[in-house]
Amino acid sequence: MYSTITRVYLFLKLTMIIIFETLTQGKARCKCKTKLDGKVALITGGNTGIGLETARDLARRGATVIIASRNVEKSETAVQDIIKTTGNTNVHFKSLNLLKFSSIQQFAHEFDKEYHRLDILVNNSGAILDKQDFSEDGIERVIQINYVGPFLLTELLMHKLIASKPSRIVIVSSKAHELHEADPNDIAGLTPLKFWTRFSNSKLYNILWARALAKRLPEGVTANALHPGIVKTEIFDGMSEWVRKVALWVISLFFKNAEEGAQTTIHACVAPELELVTGEYFEECRIQSANKMTRDEKLVDYVWENTMKLVKDRLPKPL
Repeated sequence: MYSTITRVYLFLKLTMIIIFETLTQGKARCKCKTKLDGKVALITGGNTGIGLETARDLARRGATVIIASRNVEKSETAVQDIIKTTGNTNVHFKSLNLLKFSSIQQFAHEFDKEYHRLDILVNNSGAILDKQDFSEDGIERVIQINYVGPFLLTELLMHKLIASKPSRIVIVSSKAHELHEADPNDIAGLTPLKFWTRFSNSKLYNILWARALAKRLPEGVTANALHPGIVKTEIFDGMSEWVRKVALWVISLFFKNAEEGAQTTIHACVAPELELVTGEYFEECRIQSANKMTRDEKLVDYVWENTMKLVKDRLPKPL
């Protein structure tokens, strides 16, 4: 358990983020009318919150939408909800556990067989966990859910994205990346850290990853990261009860609901003017400046190389 001093420190740090968002956050909306008939979109964590509202919007535009999650019951309910509210019956659920490399590999193998294309990949899944713990792959769980798992998934589906170009990779990050204490030599997150720092580190890696992808992807495949705003979603479910209740109460008073929070993600998925835009960071449906570290090309490459090595070293089957 955290000491009283640590709890006060964490509360003040969260309060700083909340005050800043109160002063600066708007509620911009994606206004483009892009249709997605014939397109295939995959959304991790698409059964609730921002992911659900993103899936609903893309389905309404005519895309075949696949929700990837480990919660079967919640995902099946989400699929029926999206079908009912959009009239699009091409909405499906596939089981994916980002905490297991073996599950990610199995998912990618099955997706490759079942779907002939992949036009939009939304790496939306995210978690904030109170306790520092590790996956069966030996990676800190927040880092694996928020960054390393999506990194592997994207690599395994890259051939499909390239074959379907123009295609887009959208990575849901957070303004919390500015409060990081990341060590690029410890991508696995083995160093003991506070919950907020582990979350912030994972979100910094998300932006560095988008930059690295942009340098390596062929023309026609883009990768961008974004901050959705402070949103009332289930991402806080892994927190201690008192932190979760306080956070959700404050968010419900001042910040975005899930539908509002999904707008920047949707914009990154469908805005026609972004077809060739890559390696950027978005807030409120606009390109914004991220932490200056994300413009350090040596760091971008270093984190990419270390993450790739980490993944290859721990895969049950070769990449």
